[in-house]
Amino acid sequence: MSQTPDEDILIALLAGALPAVRHTHLGIGDDAAAVKLPGGDLLLVTTDLLMEDVHFRLAWGDLGQLGWKALAQNLSDIAAMGGVPTHAVISLALPAGITAVQAEALYRGLGELAAQSGVDIIGGDTIRSSGPLTIGVTVLGRVAPADLLTRDGGHPGDALFVTGALGAAAAGVRLLDSGRTTPEALRPAILAQLQPQPRLAAARGLATTGRVTAMMDLSDGVATDLHRLCRASGVGAIVERARLPIAPVVFAACAWLAETGAACDPLEMALCGGEDFELLLSTPPAAEDELRRRIVPLPLTRIGVLTASPDLLLRDDAHDIPLPWGFTHF
Repeated sequence: MSQTPDEDILIALLAGALPAVRHTHLGIGDDAAAVKLPGGDLLLVTTDLLMEDVHFRLAWGDLGQLGWKALAQNLSDIAAMGGVPTHAVISLALPAGITAVQAEALYRGLGELAAQSGVDIIGGDTIRSSGPLTIGVTVLGRVAPADLLTRDGGHPGDALFVTGALGAAAAGVRLLDSGRTTPEALRPAILAQLQPQPRLAAARGLATTGRVTAMMDLSDGVATDLHRLCRASGVGAIVERARLPIAPVVFAACAWLAETGAACDPLEMALCGGEDFELLLSTPPAAEDELRRRIVPLPLTRIGVLTASPDLLLRDDAHDIPLPWGFTHF
């Protein structure tokens, strides 16, 4: 495998500074932690930060969409574990330029997705910030131990799948940063970035089959997240370039951007762009038809296979090249 990015090194360093967990079923290193509850279920816990001009720009869209996305990316983590989200707490660091009316608009976006996904927002914290607008979201969920999905269960020979289509959210960032009025036909890419759809129902359908061996969400792109799944499972992988389900709008967006000299590569958007919040999973090949039936009408695409070799390879016309790491936060 290629060199570990700084973010993963930092997480390992921070985790190593902590005492061993004593009351935790699953700790640091997956999409969410899991804690045993009386009665047998597991409590899932996940948290994320979004910072202005790092993860979003206020000029991109309304604050309601920002609130939606802040919750959506945490719901996607719960989905990746096979769970059902139940509660959320929100922390806001508000710069002086953000009014109470704007903060309310942000919360309306949070509330819209919370109502749609059955999540109760039960509190949090607000402070005045001397820096950028920062949003912290923590989501709790539940899952039966038999349905819990993690990154570490993949086996050599398992088929590798993704749900949905890839690259639209990354193309959306390029369109938003272009500063130009975007054709209506490219609007789906912008919505994929500003208002993503966490795959909660599909994830539950997959988890309850008992056939998925490993799963995580695609927050950082296939190129990065597959490295993490393979490392956790102790396997390698071959990804077939021709099988990657690149969203049609990505090709259209890259062509439109090329006219302005801001060219982008659809394959790079799909592999490295991130924030698709689709699901990446492995399963024995014989389970493919059953898994497809469980998530209809959402597409499920086989993109490769897990291998006993530790190498991660991208196959193109029978030529294999190393799959590099894609997006990282550091």
